[in-house]
Amino acid sequence: MQDILRNHSSKGQVTKALLFALLLLLLVSSTMFLGNQGEVDEDLIRQIDPIVLLVGQGIFSVFMFIGVSFLFIRVVLRLPIREFFTKAPWTMIGLAALIAFSFMVVNSAVAEWNLNLDFPDSKFEDWAQNMEEKLKIGVDYLINFTSLTHFIVAFLVIGIIPAVGEELLFRGLIQNLFVRVFKNHHIAIWVTGLSFAAIHLQFYGVAPRMLLGVVFGYLYHWSGNLTVAMVAHFINNGLALVILYLGTLGTIEVTPEQMESAAPWPMILVFGVVCVISLRIFYQRFSNIDG
Repeated sequence: MQDILRNHSSKGQVTKALLFALLLLLLVSSTMFLGNQGEVDEDLIRQIDPIVLLVGQGIFSVFMFIGVSFLFIRVVLRLPIREFFTKAPWTMIGLAALIAFSFMVVNSAVAEWNLNLDFPDSKFEDWAQNMEEKLKIGVDYLINFTSLTHFIVAFLVIGIIPAVGEELLFRGLIQNLFVRVFKNHHIAIWVTGLSFAAIHLQFYGVAPRMLLGVVFGYLYHWSGNLTVAMVAHFINNGLALVILYLGTLGTIEVTPEQMESAAPWPMILVFGVVCVISLRIFYQRFSNIDG
């Protein structure tokens, strides 16, 4: 892990930095929440070019995750930005990519279970389903690729920008600060993972997204290199987009609905073993912590 509070030696300065971080998290979460209120006019959405919508989403993501994080790093933490984008060995990057891919297969079972959770006669379920349906309308439209340009823009906005911005905010800043708050990196990683999942406002995807955040968190904690978490995040998002695009082209037979289903159990078991072994090797080879 990185000591991002090293320029704040006094207790008062540390407290100030932590308060700024909590305000930052509150700002992002409240903006995401308010942006998803109200009814969604599907006909109106479909009158807008999906590339235009993607560009708008990209601008928002760059500002909210990358821009605000950069400001926090430079103004509050007084650190050089380059510390969060250090070069990682290719063996570390390759192993992180293998972990991300194998965990995608395993996590598909958790995703399907979470998607089918039922809370009968519950106001919470009504709210969660309504939120899920609104988000699904927009997402389905954005990933219904109509051209190579559409795919490339989506790949940038959904695959690359979140991998950089969300990892910079959640692992690079929030997780580091939670380690200082809780004095325990395990608690910090899991709380950050939960925050990472909750901010997406999709209850029917909170469990798999939280576990993803936890995996990214441990990769970052063990290696001390945020680039590794960014690569793992990119593999998870980018590979899903590539599969969907190939399905659109007819190269492979896959639909967005099929992507929501769990992989066959033999495959899950095999990749589960691969994931555990890869995580163990990663920890043994690259961990720079004392315990």
